[in-house]
Amino acid sequence: MTDADQVLLALIGSGSSFVTFCLMRFPQTRRPQFQQYGQFSLIASFFGALTILLISALTVYAQAVWH
Repeated sequence: MTDADQVLLALIGSGSSFVTFCLMRFPQTRRPQFQQYGQFSLIASFFGALTILLISALTVYAQAVWH
């Protein structure tokens, strides 16, 4: 796996983390059937996004160690 692949994985992970935060925090960005559930708290949204970010960072690290 090249460095460019690792950078791409990191960018996808950080983008997924940002999208997770926005979907949890702003219900108007969700699909209509899920807008009925209110917004999550700032802390819950932050930790949800942080969880996704940590999973993606561990994936990048595991790929680097594997090769």
